[in-house]
Amino acid sequence: MTNLKFGKEVDKILKTLSSEMPAANITAWDLSPFMPYLHNWRKNIIFLECDRVAIDSIVERLSSDYPTHEIYAGIKKPILKIRLNNADAAIVIIAREGKNGRAAESKYPSLEKCLVDLLFYAKNELLPISLKDIIDLWRHYLTEEEPLRFNELYRYSLRRYLGWFVSILAYELSKKAELNADSRHCKTGLKNLELIKMVAKLE
Repeated sequence: MTNLKFGKEVDKILKTLSSEMPAANITAWDLSPFMPYLHNWRKNIIFLECDRVAIDSIVERLSSDYPTHEIYAGIKKPILKIRLNNADAAIVIIAREGKNGRAAESKYPSLEKCLVDLLFYAKNELLPISLKDIIDLWRHYLTEEEPLRFNELYRYSLRRYLGWFVSILAYELSKKAELNADSRHCKTGLKNLELIKMVAKLE
């Protein structure tokens, strides 16, 4: 479950797809709750996770419903399938996580999963989202009185091979503000940062 308030199009798409593809297991969300903290990005992105066999069908269906949206799709990483010069927004369709992906059991993902996914997309330059914006977004949720579960956040980051990055980020932010995070993660971040600096000196 999630306490995030997503846009109306998310519910509309879920309703359409569940009606036409009742056997499909789909999770959906968008940038609506995060827009106030994304300074360099104003176009919405709708994210869909589904079984991989449904990806092509969903791309075809939504491309007709949303002709002004760019569409990205892929199994592990989203690839731009429909490019537009002046897109109103974008839709990202990706295969859901494997059998251990508890985050995909609900129609809507948790805040923690959204944050990790956005970090993954920005860091790997898979979507036109600024990494600086996403780090600012993380800073907001890590330092404000938000219902953030850092252990859950860290668990998702390990799946995305971003645990080292998240621990360093937690350590750096902990020097300036009190975090919603266990101090053990900050200590791990310090060790990871020291290792990176040690390797950098070898160059």
